[in-house]
Amino acid sequence: MPHILIVEDEPATSWALAEGLTDDGFTIDTFRSAEEAWAWLKTGHSDLVISDLRLPGMSGVDLARKLKRGAKAQPVIIVTAYGSPETMRDLERAGVAECFPKPFPMDDLRRSVRRALSAASGADGAKRRASSPARAARRAA
Repeated sequence: MPHILIVEDEPATSWALAEGLTDDGFTIDTFRSAEEAWAWLKTGHSDLVISDLRLPGMSGVDLARKLKRGAKAQPVIIVTAYGSPETMRDLERAGVAECFPKPFPMDDLRRSVRRALSAASGADGAKRRASSPARAARRAA
């Protein structure tokens, strides 16, 4: 089952997200700051991050930028009470899968999580197929 990180400094929101997604069968780890989540990711693995936009220290968009490429690349969903058109453009440039204004319907977030995980697993599968030794040999021939 996919593993999700929740990065949220409001305990009630963090708890509600964790409870709702655990009920769907996901495994969850929660963090109060992006720095804590990033430190955990140095040795841990997750499939998706749900982060608040405004956090103490590193913001949710900064975390999304770090998770856009490389070995730790994964979808990021942002939740925020502070969405402006400029913020939305920044999130899009950072590669954020989706943004939800607080408060948000949990069912909508659940659908977004499933879409993001499905898109990520499809992209990972395409990368593996493209880099498989058999495919590389066919391209070289």
